[in-house]
Parts: sequence; structure tokens; C-alpha cells
Amino acid sequence: MAVGMLRDDLLSLPGVESAQLDGDAMAPTGVRVHLAPGVDAGAVGDEVQRVLSLHGLRSEVGEGSIPPAPAPAPAPAPDEVAVVVQASVRSALTSVRVTEGRDGVFVEALANGVTVSVRAAGAAGPAFDQAVVSAVAELAGATTSPLIRSVDLRDVGGTSVVTVVIDEAGDALVGSSIMHGGRAYAVGRAVWAAMSSR
Repeated sequence: MAVGMLRDDLLSLPGVESAQLDGDAMAPTGVRVHLAPGVDAGAVGDEVQRVLSLHGLRSEVGEGSIPPAPAPAPAPAPDEVAVVVQASVRSALTSVRVTEGRDGVFVEALANGVTVSVRAAGAAGPAFDQAVVSAVAELAGATTSPLIRSVDLRDVGGTSVVTVVIDEAGDALVGSSIMHGGRAYAVGRAVWAAMSSR
């Protein structure tokens, strides 16, 4: 099973805004799916199970977050995946704005319509993406500014999907987002999803 294809298939489901896979890339032990506001979590959960079964995985869908496993925890069966469908989160990325002026280019990330983080940015390319990552990660509670490992934009069944891999305090985190608007917001949502998977 290709982990990228599984994530892409999950992101292609109506109402799914982001998806994270936990555990080994070839045999994930958990899937977290974040939904758009107002989406029926039960219906999406059924679709998530259908997609997992197409990839040869068995699953059990729950709501909320996966609690930490007691130690020692028995290893799950190789094809058993814990699935969490999160219809809402405590905080959310509201917007990512780009401001250009005499003093340069700045990225402003806004969470919950209140909290703001601003970073100076390059006009485009990796420096611009890094400014988005740093601003959004700060809002999501990063203790250090994560570094980008990769930013991938691809078309999945007619839908543009951004997948971001970041290094946050030595941990590799990944998140994906559908591109509804501009690139900056899509990258920001993918970073938010990655930071939420910690």
C-alpha cells in the first residue's frame, strides 16, 4: 500500500479537510481525519472505512482524539487501523494573509479570529513557504520554528492537494490540505494539520 495514495484517497472524500496517518508509513496504526464545519461525521466515517478497506485495512472509527495507550500496549494487528474522525477542534486556523509594502513581504496567520503571528517572507518560493510554516506553527504551539522537509502540490481526481512535511524539534510531522483558495492558506492548513498530529 502506498501511504501517499491512501492519504490522497482520504482527502478526495467530500467534507474532509485534512488527514494524518500515524505509525509506520507502510502499515499505519492510526488515521486522523478533520472535517469541514457542518459535515456529517458518521457519513464521512463510513466513507473513510470504505477507503481503508480498499487499501486492505480493517478499521474502527471513533470521535475525538486518540488517547495515549497504556504501557505496555499490545501491538495492533498489521492490518488494523484506529480511525478518529474529528468534526471540530478547539482551535482553528482562520486565515493566512500576505502583505506587501515598502518594508517587504509579510505573512500574517490568524487563529480563531483573534491570535495573530507575523513573519517576514521572501516574495515567493521556499523562503515564502518557510514564513507561512513559521507563522502557523507558532499559533499551533510550536516551541521552535519548524523547518520544511517538503511541500508537495498535486492534483488528486481534479482536486488540488498540498502535503507538507516539517521537522519540529527533531520530529517529522506531515499534514495535508485541499487548496480551496490560495497557496499560502493551503500550506498553512497543511502545517496546522501536521502540528495537530503531535
